[in-house]
Amino acid sequence: MVNSLLRPLRRWPAVEAAVTRLAGHFTTWPVDEFARFVRAPVGSQLAAGEPVHPPASEAHHPAPPMSIAPATFELRFMKLHSEGRFDDMWEMLAEDAQRAWGGREAFIRDMPRMGDNTELLDVQVLNVKVLESWTDSRHERRYRNVAQVMLRYRVREQWRDWTLDRQVHLIPAAGGWRTLCYPPKVKSAAQSR
Repeated sequence: MVNSLLRPLRRWPAVEAAVTRLAGHFTTWPVDEFARFVRAPVGSQLAAGEPVHPPASEAHHPAPPMSIAPATFELRFMKLHSEGRFDDMWEMLAEDAQRAWGGREAFIRDMPRMGDNTELLDVQVLNVKVLESWTDSRHERRYRNVAQVMLRYRVREQWRDWTLDRQVHLIPAAGGWRTLCYPPKVKSAAQSR
Protein backbone atom coordinates (compact mmCIF):
# COMPACT_ATOMS: atom_id res chain seq x y z
CA MET A 1 0.00 0.00 0.00
CA VAL A 2 2.81 2.40 0.87
CA ASN A 3 4.53 1.66 -2.44
CA SER A 4 1.34 2.41 -4.37
CA LEU A 5 1.07 5.78 -2.60
CA LEU A 6 4.71 6.67 -3.24
CA ARG A 7 4.77 5.52 -6.89
CA PRO A 8 3.50 8.90 -8.29
CA LEU A 9 6.12 10.75 -6.22
CA ARG A 10 8.95 8.79 -7.84
CA ARG A 11 8.36 10.70 -11.05
CA TRP A 12 9.68 13.84 -9.34
CA PRO A 13 13.11 13.17 -7.76
CA ALA A 14 13.10 16.41 -5.75
CA VAL A 15 9.78 15.51 -4.08
CA GLU A 16 10.99 11.96 -3.46
CA ALA A 17 14.18 13.31 -1.80
CA ALA A 18 12.15 15.66 0.41
CA VAL A 19 9.80 12.85 1.49
CA THR A 20 12.78 10.57 2.20
CA ARG A 21 14.46 13.27 4.30
CA LEU A 22 11.22 13.96 6.18
CA ALA A 23 10.66 10.25 6.81
CA GLY A 24 14.20 10.01 8.16
CA HIS A 25 13.27 12.37 10.99
CA PHE A 26 10.42 10.13 12.15
CA THR A 27 12.10 6.73 11.93
CA THR A 28 15.01 5.37 13.92
CA TRP A 29 17.44 2.52 13.50
CA PRO A 30 18.06 0.00 16.25
CA VAL A 31 20.89 1.18 18.48
CA ASP A 32 22.94 -1.99 17.84
CA GLU A 33 22.93 -1.46 14.07
CA PHE A 34 23.42 2.29 14.08
CA ALA A 35 27.18 2.12 13.57
CA ARG A 36 26.64 0.76 10.05
CA PHE A 37 25.09 4.04 8.89
CA VAL A 38 27.04 7.23 8.38
CA ARG A 39 24.48 9.40 6.60
CA ALA A 40 20.73 9.46 6.27
CA PRO A 41 19.50 8.22 2.88
CA VAL A 42 18.61 11.08 0.57
CA GLY A 43 17.73 11.36 -3.09
CA SER A 44 20.50 11.18 -5.63
CA GLN A 45 20.10 14.79 -6.69
CA LEU A 46 20.62 16.43 -3.31
CA ALA A 47 23.94 16.67 -1.54
CA ALA A 48 24.31 14.55 1.54
CA GLY A 49 23.37 16.22 4.80
CA GLU A 50 25.27 16.23 8.05
CA PRO A 51 26.37 12.89 9.43
CA VAL A 52 23.82 11.17 11.59
CA HIS A 53 24.96 10.62 15.18
CA PRO A 54 23.89 7.58 17.18
CA PRO A 55 21.34 8.11 19.91
CA ALA A 56 22.54 8.76 23.44
CA SER A 57 21.27 5.41 24.79
CA GLU A 58 23.56 2.40 25.08
CA ALA A 59 23.38 -0.64 22.83
CA HIS A 60 21.23 -3.54 24.03
CA HIS A 61 23.40 -6.57 24.73
CA PRO A 62 22.18 -9.98 25.79
CA ALA A 63 22.33 -10.72 29.48
CA PRO A 64 25.49 -12.51 30.65
CA PRO A 65 25.05 -16.26 30.89
CA MET A 66 23.84 -17.53 34.22
CA SER A 67 26.17 -19.60 36.31
CA ILE A 68 25.51 -23.28 35.74
CA ALA A 69 24.20 -25.29 38.70
CA PRO A 70 26.74 -27.69 40.26
CA ALA A 71 24.62 -30.77 39.50
CA THR A 72 24.18 -29.74 35.86
CA PHE A 73 27.92 -29.14 35.57
CA GLU A 74 28.78 -32.59 36.92
CA LEU A 75 26.16 -34.29 34.71
CA ARG A 76 27.74 -32.62 31.67
CA PHE A 77 31.21 -33.74 32.82
CA MET A 78 30.00 -37.35 33.09
CA LYS A 79 28.24 -37.18 29.71
CA LEU A 80 31.49 -36.05 28.06
CA HIS A 81 33.32 -38.86 29.89
CA SER A 82 30.88 -41.50 28.66
CA GLU A 83 31.30 -40.14 25.10
CA GLY A 84 35.10 -40.23 25.38
CA ARG A 85 35.42 -36.45 24.82
CA PHE A 86 38.38 -35.98 27.17
CA ASP A 87 39.68 -32.89 25.37
CA ASP A 88 36.41 -31.06 26.19
CA MET A 89 36.58 -32.27 29.79
CA TRP A 90 39.98 -30.67 30.39
CA GLU A 91 38.57 -27.12 30.70
CA MET A 92 36.12 -28.38 33.33
CA LEU A 93 38.90 -29.42 35.74
CA ALA A 94 39.98 -27.23 38.65
CA GLU A 95 43.49 -25.80 38.38
CA ASP A 96 44.74 -28.05 41.19
CA ALA A 97 43.45 -31.11 39.35
CA GLN A 98 45.00 -29.92 36.06
CA ARG A 99 48.38 -29.56 37.77
CA ALA A 100 48.02 -33.02 39.31
CA TRP A 101 47.38 -34.55 35.87
CA GLY A 102 50.50 -32.86 34.48
CA GLY A 103 48.89 -31.36 31.39
CA ARG A 104 46.15 -31.83 28.81
CA GLU A 105 47.89 -34.62 26.90
CA ALA A 106 48.50 -36.65 30.08
CA PHE A 107 44.85 -36.21 31.08
CA ILE A 108 43.58 -37.33 27.66
CA ARG A 109 45.94 -40.31 27.66
CA ASP A 110 45.55 -41.45 31.28
CA MET A 111 41.94 -40.62 32.19
CA PRO A 112 40.21 -43.94 33.03
CA ARG A 113 37.85 -45.05 30.30
CA MET A 114 34.82 -47.25 30.36
CA GLY A 115 35.45 -50.69 28.97
CA ASP A 116 34.02 -51.85 25.66
CA ASN A 117 31.44 -53.92 27.53
CA THR A 118 30.48 -51.11 29.92
CA GLU A 119 27.69 -48.62 29.31
CA LEU A 120 26.58 -45.72 31.51
CA LEU A 121 22.79 -46.05 31.60
CA ASP A 122 21.82 -43.23 33.93
CA VAL A 123 23.20 -40.68 36.37
CA GLN A 124 21.00 -39.32 39.14
CA VAL A 125 21.77 -36.43 41.44
CA LEU A 126 20.88 -37.52 44.96
CA ASN A 127 21.96 -34.44 46.89
CA VAL A 128 23.77 -31.12 46.43
CA LYS A 129 25.21 -29.11 49.32
CA VAL A 130 27.32 -25.99 49.20
CA LEU A 131 29.81 -26.18 52.03
CA GLU A 132 31.42 -23.08 53.50
CA SER A 133 34.73 -24.91 53.60
CA TRP A 134 35.94 -28.43 52.83
CA THR A 135 39.33 -30.10 53.28
CA ASP A 136 40.53 -32.63 50.73
CA SER A 137 42.35 -35.01 53.06
CA ARG A 138 43.92 -37.00 50.21
CA HIS A 139 45.64 -33.90 48.75
CA GLU A 140 45.78 -31.87 51.98
CA ARG A 141 44.06 -28.85 50.48
CA ARG A 142 41.34 -26.66 51.98
CA TYR A 143 38.71 -25.05 49.75
CA ARG A 144 35.95 -22.50 50.39
CA ASN A 145 32.37 -22.53 48.99
CA VAL A 146 32.59 -26.11 47.74
CA ALA A 147 29.66 -27.84 46.08
CA GLN A 148 29.38 -31.40 47.34
CA VAL A 149 27.35 -33.49 44.89
CA MET A 150 26.15 -37.02 45.66
CA LEU A 151 25.52 -39.01 42.47
CA ARG A 152 24.12 -42.45 41.71
CA TYR A 153 25.38 -44.12 38.53
CA ARG A 154 23.51 -46.98 36.88
CA VAL A 155 25.90 -49.00 34.75
CA ARG A 156 25.52 -52.05 32.52
CA GLU A 157 28.50 -54.34 32.22
CA GLN A 158 27.88 -57.10 29.69
CA TRP A 159 24.68 -58.71 30.97
CA ARG A 160 24.66 -57.26 34.51
CA ASP A 161 23.25 -53.89 35.70
CA TRP A 162 24.60 -52.35 38.88
CA THR A 163 24.53 -49.02 40.74
CA LEU A 164 27.31 -47.03 42.28
CA ASP A 165 27.00 -44.04 44.62
CA ARG A 166 29.78 -41.47 44.47
CA GLN A 167 30.47 -38.10 46.03
CA VAL A 168 32.24 -35.41 43.99
CA HIS A 169 33.40 -31.92 44.90
CA LEU A 170 33.30 -28.81 42.73
CA ILE A 171 34.92 -25.47 43.43
CA PRO A 172 33.77 -22.08 42.12
CA ALA A 173 35.81 -20.64 39.25
CA ALA A 174 35.25 -18.18 36.40
CA GLY A 175 31.50 -17.71 36.85
CA GLY A 176 30.81 -21.43 37.21
CA TRP A 177 32.26 -24.58 38.70
CA ARG A 178 35.33 -26.76 38.18
CA THR A 179 35.62 -30.36 39.28
CA LEU A 180 38.32 -31.79 41.52
CA CYS A 181 38.84 -34.88 39.37
CA TYR A 182 42.36 -36.05 40.21
CA PRO A 183 44.37 -38.84 38.58
CA PRO A 184 43.62 -42.25 40.07
CA LYS A 185 45.90 -43.27 42.90
CA VAL A 186 48.47 -45.66 41.42
CA LYS A 187 49.95 -48.37 43.61
CA SER A 188 53.70 -48.40 43.63
CA ALA A 189 55.67 -51.64 43.28
CA ALA A 190 56.52 -51.54 47.02
CA GLN A 191 52.81 -51.30 47.99
CA SER A 192 51.73 -54.18 45.77
CA ARG A 193 54.01 -56.67 47.48
